[in-house]
Amino acid sequence: MTETLAERIAGELARAGVKRMFGIPGGGSSLDLIDACDRIGIEFVLTRTEAAGGLMAAVTGEITNTPGVVLVGVGPGVSSVVNAVAYASLERSPLIVFADGPASSRHQRFDQQALFKPLARGSKRLTPETGAADFAELISLALSPPEGPVICELTAPDAGKPGAAMPPAAPAAAKPADADSLAAARALIEKAHRPVLIAGLEARRHADAVRGFAAALGGLVLATYKGSGVVPTGDPMYVGPFTGAAGERKLIADADLVILAGADSIEFIPGAFPSDAPILSLAEAPIDDSRLSPAVTVAGPLGASLAALLPACGKGAWPQGAASERRALVMKAHAPRPGVFDTATAVQILGRRMPAGTRLAVDAGAHMFSTFAHWPASEPFGMVKSNGLSSMGYALPGAVASALAEPERPALGITGDGGLIMCLGDLATLGERKLNAGIVVMNDAALSLIDIKQQRQQRPPRGVRYPAPDFAAIARSFGINAATVGSAAELEAALDTLATPFLIDARVDPAGYGEELERLRG
Repeated sequence: MTETLAERIAGELARAGVKRMFGIPGGGSSLDLIDACDRIGIEFVLTRTEAAGGLMAAVTGEITNTPGVVLVGVGPGVSSVVNAVAYASLERSPLIVFADGPASSRHQRFDQQALFKPLARGSKRLTPETGAADFAELISLALSPPEGPVICELTAPDAGKPGAAMPPAAPAAAKPADADSLAAARALIEKAHRPVLIAGLEARRHADAVRGFAAALGGLVLATYKGSGVVPTGDPMYVGPFTGAAGERKLIADADLVILAGADSIEFIPGAFPSDAPILSLAEAPIDDSRLSPAVTVAGPLGASLAALLPACGKGAWPQGAASERRALVMKAHAPRPGVFDTATAVQILGRRMPAGTRLAVDAGAHMFSTFAHWPASEPFGMVKSNGLSSMGYALPGAVASALAEPERPALGITGDGGLIMCLGDLATLGERKLNAGIVVMNDAALSLIDIKQQRQQRPPRGVRYPAPDFAAIARSFGINAATVGSAAELEAALDTLATPFLIDARVDPAGYGEELERLRG
């Protein structure tokens, strides 16, 4: 019996290693895909919003290196998943979006493929005649560096018709770096005596090579938020997180070479790069950012490039204690405030008390600065965050995705009250599946990062403060163990008693956020 197009698509997803799909089904092709995938063991995870479902799929794609899959309905379902597609586009996540449609009448009809054109690596309407070849092309695009999202439109009538055989999908092979750029890079490395290495998002899949290179280089080591854990925070040459902020200039002062190992310009905040040293960019693709203007760019498979440059290392001669002195500056900038219960205090406790290997998903907001400074990251993908997009409403979907992909590995989401409110309904997914994950809400009843900026511009506090929700009560209604804490001792006690899944509503003092931001960004 000839397989339907939906069955052929399901088979290809299975061959690509897909274990589950996320989303909210429409009344069209998503029903055919759910049934076809279920028959071969690919489960469907119902989410409460398309945005959260898309983020769960995108995070799954990142941490598993297989395509993340989200299903959305025609019209409003498609438009609601745009945030997740933007995340996948900026942050190199292989994501497949299956969208019902297009609509057969003007009702719910707009050009869905045009909506995603600035973001997607490719998009097609899949039909029985050419759907097999088109899908093979799209899945290859999603998996080829730089990885990203692809859009598949599919109607219910087409999904149920016999589909032609599907050619195997494979990512395109990356081109090796050219000899001239490698020679120029060797010359820069051999000349440098105070090099700095900044590990970025691409470095996560080449951690062993990056660690070996860093050890041989003898330079200071920092990491973007996405690159956290590529070099363990306990490494003697590790300094701290790097965002490109003006306040970080002192961390890389005196450097005579800055090496970006797999860092993308989307990982740095706007503004001038805080170093005058020449920049060597080692990446899968050249950086397109006039702020950086690397002296030399080596574009090619990162692991191979690092191996080729390894013999040039060994000239690093930073003064003894240079890394620890700079690390102390980072800790001072993000130190807990004495006598109060703040985010830094909470993160220090969580880092000490959570099981080894816990994956941390971090939301955007004022809490993220001390979180990245204090959390003990020891492996790539040990901390995940929306960095290039800086989307709120990320930590809960990120923790859910991690717990589903690796059930034995504890997951923890650290979010602000504003971020959790944006995806509050998806506590249902956490609770109903009894996932090995916890959520800690740094609750100060404000959009604190915007509040700080408002205060610095001497504006009145409009649109940034609101009554504090009782997140613990909400979590219990979803079958989640929960507690509200207002001190270090109460947080310790909650961690002693709460089994996963849990939510801790941490009523933190936000007074230090402004000073922390000032020290970081100048």
